[in-house]
Amino acid sequence: MNKFIVLDINHGGNYLAAILKNCGYEVIVYDIYKKGGIIRQELENKNIKVLDSLDGADYTDYIISYPIHCPDFFLSSFSKNKKLTHHELIKLHFKNKKNVVEITGSKGKTTTAHLLAFLLSFEEDILLNSSVGFEKFHKGTPYKIFSNNSISAGYTAKILSEPHTEYLILEESLGVCGISDISILTSTYPIYPIKGGNSTSLEAKKQLFKLSDRAIIIDSKDKIANELANNYNKEIFRIWEDIKIDLPDHLEIGNDINSTIYSENLEINSKLHGSYLAVGYLNPILFSTMALKILNKISLIKSNYLNDFRGVPNRLSVIKETNYTKIIDKSGGFSEDSLRYTLSLLKKNYDMFYKNINLIINLTNTSHCQKIDLHSLDKAVGEFSNIIDNAFLIGNNDFETFKYLKNSAELNIHNGDLLIECGK
Repeated sequence: MNKFIVLDINHGGNYLAAILKNCGYEVIVYDIYKKGGIIRQELENKNIKVLDSLDGADYTDYIISYPIHCPDFFLSSFSKNKKLTHHELIKLHFKNKKNVVEITGSKGKTTTAHLLAFLLSFEEDILLNSSVGFEKFHKGTPYKIFSNNSISAGYTAKILSEPHTEYLILEESLGVCGISDISILTSTYPIYPIKGGNSTSLEAKKQLFKLSDRAIIIDSKDKIANELANNYNKEIFRIWEDIKIDLPDHLEIGNDINSTIYSENLEINSKLHGSYLAVGYLNPILFSTMALKILNKISLIKSNYLNDFRGVPNRLSVIKETNYTKIIDKSGGFSEDSLRYTLSLLKKNYDMFYKNINLIINLTNTSHCQKIDLHSLDKAVGEFSNIIDNAFLIGNNDFETFKYLKNSAELNIHNGDLLIECGK
């Protein structure tokens, strides 16, 4: 009988440990960050031993399962052990799963997951796990099941272990587990440090190519994704190569947009609703259409259900207020780069006939662990000073040290203004 030590109850290891225990394996959990609390008590109630130190004991006959971003320091005590990432362990345990799509990437995975769930739900009920929550989609309508979820590999295992009959669409952080019909890599950029700064997010992205046995979809414009794909003999589909989309040259914020999706023997006209910035959804549209084509469900695009899609709330959303227009783009992955991306979309693609263009940034949501350097953010705002008239930051800050960011108390909206709300 295999014996396991599962590392890190802070990032889904508790779910994996419980699954292994239920299957009859001997399991120990190593609480590397010494979080303890309710999670530890729940594990101990299931007769799962929890360690917060090794105390020199010999565990060489145990298989070590750890999150891909685990710092090497915590693995150094297990130099002689067989090791599996959480993703690899899930691949071994759930390799025969069907009717699953896994989606990962540095950006764009939430919008891709939601659009694909929306479209597929017109044919069958869909369960979607994403950074927005765990939801059921029926005929295009989402119903929230659980909000206190995560997109860790461990939480993916929890969902896979439950007796769901619906098709599963799983947004996952730091790679996929490779148990799906289709694996989608939305982006490799931005690249960010993991493993305590000793590695980068690209190590996690490699898991997608290593673990996926069926169809993989990547962006042909993503140079790094293509370089990674070339190292593996896998079935690869590429958006902007195998499938494309055209929009008009001149776009206005808040207006519906006529689009044409086409690939070999396929040309479909759709109207994209003005409630979201369509140019920021082009990749999600192509990823979703490519997935439907692979699944032989392209009729869901031909039926023009895409016309009914209203975007994902707070992800490049457009709201026309009585006297002004508002764009909301908020997510846990907000950064200087994501701000540049949003502002670049506006600058390059839209006619900006507004009296004033105001930017307001809210970083007061502390539930997300990514830290933002405010002076780097101030510099990023300055790169778009030719289109942004005023930039504001919510919270108590030393605004005299910024060149562009002002106190949000000074914000004053006028008729005909555009307000861009960003942040976490």
